[in-house]
Amino acid sequence: MNQNSLQTNLHEPIDVDASFSRSILGHCRPITFRTQSGREVQIAQVGLVHPKYDGLKTIYAFDITDGATDYRITLDTDSLNWYLEFEGDHYE
Repeated sequence: MNQNSLQTNLHEPIDVDASFSRSILGHCRPITFRTQSGREVQIAQVGLVHPKYDGLKTIYAFDITDGATDYRITLDTDSLNWYLEFEGDHYE
């Protein structure tokens, strides 16, 4: 992200539609997500997917884009809840 871009730290609960398949790298691919305000985001591309560890809990972070905005969403594997962590300007 460049210095002039906007980035917001949120940790907002979201609803996610995802596909789970052994044929998908990492076995999980988010397709869309909905914020608490009802805004729906169609995911155009999934970039980096990586686990983060919080004690015994594993949280998977997905860096994604809709083509106009970059996001980071996380899946808490303990509670199976999804969160929108960051929203910022898209860059190439």
